[in-house]
Amino acid sequence: MLLIRHAEVDGEDGVDVRCSNGEVTQIAARLTGNPGETVIDAEGGALLPGLHDHHIHLFSLAAARQSVLCGPPAVTDMGTLGKILGQQGGDGWIRGIGYHESVGGMLQRSQLDAIVPTRPLRIQHRSGKMWFVNSTAAGILKLDQHRDLEGVECDENNLPTGRLFRMDGWLHEQLGQEPLPDIGSASKLLAAFGVTGITESTPTNSAATQALYSQLIEDRQLLQRVRLMGDETLTVSEQPLLECGQVKILLDDYALPEFERLQQRISSAHQQGRSVAIHCVTEAELVFALSACKGAGHMQGDRIEHAAMTTDDCMQLVQSSGMTVVTQPILIAERGDQYLLDIDASHHDCLYRCRAFLEAGVPLGAGSDAPFGNADPWLSMTAAVNRLTAAGRLVGAQERLTPEQALRLFTSSADDPGGPGRSVSVAAAADFCLLDRSWQDARSRLRREDVLATIRAGEVIYHR
Repeated sequence: MLLIRHAEVDGEDGVDVRCSNGEVTQIAARLTGNPGETVIDAEGGALLPGLHDHHIHLFSLAAARQSVLCGPPAVTDMGTLGKILGQQGGDGWIRGIGYHESVGGMLQRSQLDAIVPTRPLRIQHRSGKMWFVNSTAAGILKLDQHRDLEGVECDENNLPTGRLFRMDGWLHEQLGQEPLPDIGSASKLLAAFGVTGITESTPTNSAATQALYSQLIEDRQLLQRVRLMGDETLTVSEQPLLECGQVKILLDDYALPEFERLQQRISSAHQQGRSVAIHCVTEAELVFALSACKGAGHMQGDRIEHAAMTTDDCMQLVQSSGMTVVTQPILIAERGDQYLLDIDASHHDCLYRCRAFLEAGVPLGAGSDAPFGNADPWLSMTAAVNRLTAAGRLVGAQERLTPEQALRLFTSSADDPGGPGRSVSVAAAADFCLLDRSWQDARSRLRREDVLATIRAGEVIYHR
């Protein structure tokens, strides 16, 4: 049992909240403590529903924390990239992340050979779509024998260039049983942010992944509730902290699937009782996905992931579709300066929109997309409120949210992003983010440092 004393709940000071068996059982101005009960004195701090990251890649986040950052802002040119990679000790694989072509173009193996000639090297583009490998890595992966695979780019002489597109699953198979990344450390980091739940959005998640997540929760390495998206092999889980999510569908506008095939996949998912979540970054992907969903029929829970570029015409299509949008305002803060260079000025106001979705009545949730965005939800909230890039440029002023609206992006339920916000109320799940100050004070800061404690199902998983 847990008793939280002297909390601010929905703007009311001096509230006590008792939790038992994972739920809120009592809320009153003053409650008498019970023997053996864990007591936390909130000292007037705001007690918020636990934050839920509606779009994250947890294994990739854990792996990224053990990888080398190879792109902006730390790396902006090939000289710096070579210096950082040259400083890596050991003799095994070097794993780089976050590369952007502004550093030195779209990398080829010959460029990487000049930097790291003898150790296997793989570097991920910051979009997550592509890996670049050097010749040593290409030899280990036997690219010459797999040059005919879709996703292995070859030059005019039919030799692999070292660029691998959408081949994460194949890479995993070729590399064999690599040690699991430190999931426990990544989970503790999220707990320190006030995160009590995540939606794992990796499209290759399968029944095997589901079993692994269940074991990680059982072993208490993974502290958050998990809603697991993935392929069609996912099933209902017996682990109470793990639930089966949407069928995740990736779209790439230069390699779109046959329209009828996409419609059929959506329909098949619906027939299995599962909604779909469709990755849409470009306008073309968004229109294609919405058209396919219209033909296949709508199911409650169908989602658009990212909606990075949504023109006014597309906004009307999203509005009429009945679909939910889960977006990433953090990418305005982290990538906005590059977007302003790469994207026509007429479309700058269409990037990662927020207020326009809310005004159109479109259910809107948010996720970090970590490790492709920062996992700190408070930075995402700040980006949703101020819409500023790292250089201080304003992107889409009309899309700014209030701090309360930004918070709600992360406090709706896992199965209904943008739906009714979860609350601190009797019979609700005891999932909380306790701040060390009032909401009136915190709303002007939106900082992770204000999180005093994180409680999931009545259990303290973080306390500062």
